Order: sequence, then structure tokens, then C-alpha cells
Amino acid sequence: MKSTLIKKIIFMLFASFFFYSPAFAKNKNKQSNEVQPKSRNFVAFDDAVYNTSPDKRIGAKILVDTNIVGPSIAAMTHLTYLPGAHVPSHRHVYVTEIIYVLEGNLTVRIGTETKILSKDSTAFVPPKTFHELMNDSADVVKFLQYYSPSGAEEEYRNWENPKTAEAKAQAEEIEKQIELKNKEPEEIKGPAPLTVPGSPTSVKLGDVKMDTEEDSSKKKELLLNLKPNSEKKD
Repeated sequence: MKSTLIKKIIFMLFASFFFYSPAFAKNKNKQSNEVQPKSRNFVAFDDAVYNTSPDKRIGAKILVDTNIVGPSIAAMTHLTYLPGAHVPSHRHVYVTEIIYVLEGNLTVRIGTETKILSKDSTAFVPPKTFHELMNDSADVVKFLQYYSPSGAEEEYRNWENPKTAEAKAQAEEIEKQIELKNKEPEEIKGPAPLTVPGSPTSVKLGDVKMDTEEDSSKKKELLLNLKPNSEKKD
């Protein structure tokens, strides 16, 4: 009996030493720090894709994304409105929209009613109801937008991703630099030579020669023969 008890005590001491040893703890922490696969049920804010509107005043992150969670009758988007951001009056025929303001003051018009929503305020937009959103303040506005059923948020997916746009611009710049580097240098041509008025342009350099004495006498005789007969002496 005593030997069995002693064996149990020794086993418990050994087990406690093993499980609480630094090597075991280090290995356990290493496993906990490993990157966990993305879940369909839990969405990290940083994992959502960030897209911007054509005028760069609105930023959108689809948090409950049907591409991740699968077919769903609901979708939720985190929106950032810079000062001057404006979504003109529109309506969703089959979609109910709910807005929950996180930061700033968002002006919302639903039907004929207009209200400025501050932090922790909510707006409910029924289907087929015209509504309009704007940030006419000097501060940034952040809010959650809930759609049921999903589908209306697909517009944000077509907006531009700043990281993708930056990478594309860098690639185009590199391609342009390579093209300029491989391009053969153009031939540099100087300005055309000036022409002096009255100069024989057809005469090339070195072709002009001085008349000899014989040539001069021949020219003089030719000029005398060209004079009118009346001027000739008898």
C-alpha cells in the first residue's frame, strides 16, 4: 500500500515538473502564437478589404462579407466619411438599411425627415424609401451600415483599393523607366546653316576660283560684243 502511494506521489511530481518546465511552456506559447486560419464566423477589422469611392471621400470595409461567410441575408459595412462626403438620394427596393454612428455627426435624410446623427445614434431606412447621407461637418464620420438582405454592399466592392492602385502605379513607373533605359538615343541634329542674301547657295565650299588674266580679257570682250551697234565706233 505504501509503495503504491509513493509511486503515485513520484508520478505527480514528475508530471508537474514536466508540464510546468520552461521548455514545455515555450512550446505551448509557440503554438498559441501561430497564425490561426481565418474563420467564417469571426471577422477581424484589419482583415477586411478597404476600398475608396471615386472622389476619395468615402472609405468602405465590408465586415460581414458574403465572399467570406457564404450566402447570407445580411451584410454589414464599416464606412468612413471625410468632410464633404455625400451620397445622393436613392432607394433600395427590397433592402432594409440600418445605420449606427460610431464617431462624428452624420446628416441623414429619410423621406421628408432630416436628422443629424451623433455618436451611438441609429437610423432605420425601410425598403422603397428614398434616403440621403452626407457629412457636412468638419470632422470625420464613422458608422456601421447594415443591409438585409445583402446585395446593396456590392457597390463598395467595385471601388478602388488604395494598396492595389499604389502597386499598379509603381509597376507602371518601373515599366516606364525600363522602357526609357532600353530606348536608343535619338540623333541630335544642329540648326540649319544660315543663308546670306545674294550668296550663291548652289556653290559649295572650295568651288569658288579667282579669274585668271585670260579669263578676264575674254569676259571684257564678251561684254563689248553685247553692247548695241549704235554704241560701237566706226
